This record gives sequence, C-alpha cells and structure tokens, in this order.
Amino acid sequence: MKAAWYSRNGEAQDVMQVGDLPTPIPQAGEVLVRLATSGVNPSDIRARAGGRPGVTKPPFPKIIPHSDGAGVIEAVGEGIDAARVGERVWIWNGQWQRPFGTAAEFITLPSAQAVELPDNTSFAQGAVLGIPALTAIHTV
Repeated sequence: MKAAWYSRNGEAQDVMQVGDLPTPIPQAGEVLVRLATSGVNPSDIRARAGGRPGVTKPPFPKIIPHSDGAGVIEAVGEGIDAARVGERVWIWNGQWQRPFGTAAEFITLPSAQAVELPDNTSFAQGAVLGIPALTAIHTV
C-alpha cells in the first residue's frame, strides 16, 4: 500500500517519506478500511513536529500520521460480522497510541472506531467527524 510516514520528529518537508508498505491484516476485533480521505488535525502536526511536552522522540520506529479519515471496510478480523465488508465508514483516533494512522491507503483498527457513514455524507465530510466533532460534543 502507499503510505506517508516519519521516523523522527521535525518539519514535514524534512522528515516525511512516501512509499510502499505492507497492507495491514485485521486482527480479532478489527476492520481493514480502504481510506478515501485522511483528516489532519493540529495534534497530528504537533506530534510529528515534536511539540508534545516531555516527548523527545517518536514513540514507534515508524509512524503513519493522522487520526481521522473515511473510506470503505474491505475486510474484517475474527469476531466481526462479515456484513460490515463494503460499509462506508468514518474513522476516529486511528493513530492514537498506535503506530499507523490514516495517511495511507489502508488502516486496521478496532471495529468500534469505524463508524457507519451515511450515503449522503461525502468521504471528505466524514474525515472531519473524528477529533473535531468529538471535541465539539465534549465541549458542549
């Protein structure tokens, strides 16, 4: 799969790489999503730049950034209903405490983090339903 990643902190033009990585395989309780869009949040940028207090290096050897996105479920792991294959979804916290986020063609993540996206909602709209919408809900 095509993906963007970094292995050290810094400005995007200095640390980001783009290339091919193995397509992940969903484990028990997970879904594999073919991403149509990837949402970029200020927290994604801060993490890549090394702007989190007390964090002096990336927590994983290779990080595919971005926590939000939208796409279509392509496969499911053990314990997940196969009827989810083909479902349009939006993703939240894809890269939270995990090495691989949504700046890629595919992501695997817990099934609950792939929420059904109505047909009348675009993938671009779905990609902003994660951190921004959840922050707004918690604020209200």
